[in-house]
Amino acid sequence: CEECPKEEDVWIEACRLAKPEEKKAVIARGVKQIPNSVKLWLEASALEDDARKSLVLRRGLENVPDSVRLWKTFVDMVNEEDAVVLLHRAVECCPLDVELWLALARLETYENTKKLLNKARVTLPRERGIWITAAKVEEANGNTDKVGTVIEKGLKDLQSEGVVINRERWIEEAEACERTGAVATCK
Repeated sequence: CEECPKEEDVWIEACRLAKPEEKKAVIARGVKQIPNSVKLWLEASALEDDARKSLVLRRGLENVPDSVRLWKTFVDMVNEEDAVVLLHRAVECCPLDVELWLALARLETYENTKKLLNKARVTLPRERGIWITAAKVEEANGNTDKVGTVIEKGLKDLQSEGVVINRERWIEEAEACERTGAVATCK
């Protein structure tokens, strides 16, 4: 650690080899040396009890706000109400991660989800999952007549962005929609 203070794997290994009562101190020194190391922040949070994990992850996000792994780990720890707030911040910090957008869409109200998915489509114009989710949202809210329109518009927009529509992948998406009960979207 003294010879290679900027190597995160060295700090992780030093933590692994340390006595149980010294692990937190070792990883804390590592985080001071490499404050933007996602691996070290995740390791530091893993060493804490449930009450302190979120504090460590917050500190990690202060240092590495664009880390998708830190955001996802943090969101998984909190209740649904707090998750909505965190996910709003996460999509601001990591706008190119489709999973964060879709996770937030699942937790929002119908009206907010529609607005959110429109923002996501602007940010990620080549992502078909956003269009499929938009169709599922319409179907789930009883608007099955809008599902076909959403998918057709999605296909046109994706094609205009140069997205190659692979038949096998679309069939897989349709099967996934059918498994989740989104029959109109599947069609």
